[in-house]
Amino acid sequence: MLKEAQETVKKISYNAHKKEVFTSSFFITLLAEQVGQVAEKYIEKGRLGKDIEVDIADIIVASLAYLNWLEKDASEAFGKSLEKHEKAISRFIKQTKQ
Repeated sequence: MLKEAQETVKKISYNAHKKEVFTSSFFITLLAEQVGQVAEKYIEKGRLGKDIEVDIADIIVASLAYLNWLEKDASEAFGKSLEKHEKAISRFIKQTKQ
């Protein structure tokens, strides 16, 4: 599902990350920064925040780079995440109907 995107990110940054990044705290910090940028834009302008979609995509790219660094398959992880999401939404819908 995400194989091509993960491979593209790998071509761009894998070697640099493998050489220079020694703990996952780098990626956690990067993701926190990216989420913070989205939050700032949304608080300021809501859905109309300039290029907010690019900042959200930055989170995806950073996540793919992190998965590459961990040497994990994004497609497999994404499939599992979708299953969790579907179960959570089903529970949410049931709760809101009560």
